[in-house]
Amino acid sequence: MERDDGTLDWDAAFEALVAGLRPPRYQQVARVAWQTVVAVTVMVVTAWLLVRLVAAPISDFGRPWR
Repeated sequence: MERDDGTLDWDAAFEALVAGLRPPRYQQVARVAWQTVVAVTVMVVTAWLLVRLVAAPISDFGRPWR
């Protein structure tokens, strides 16, 4: 059996104060999903632009008449 020596459990006190400030779990999941969709969209657009600007002109090197 533990004896209470009068010290505070600072982790539990912090969690009790901050718990009400955190958004619900479904909002956290929705935010992560939205950020993932935006990140994937940006990467796809960047890759597409890279192909359009770099890879497409390379294919024209053998055909100067085009």
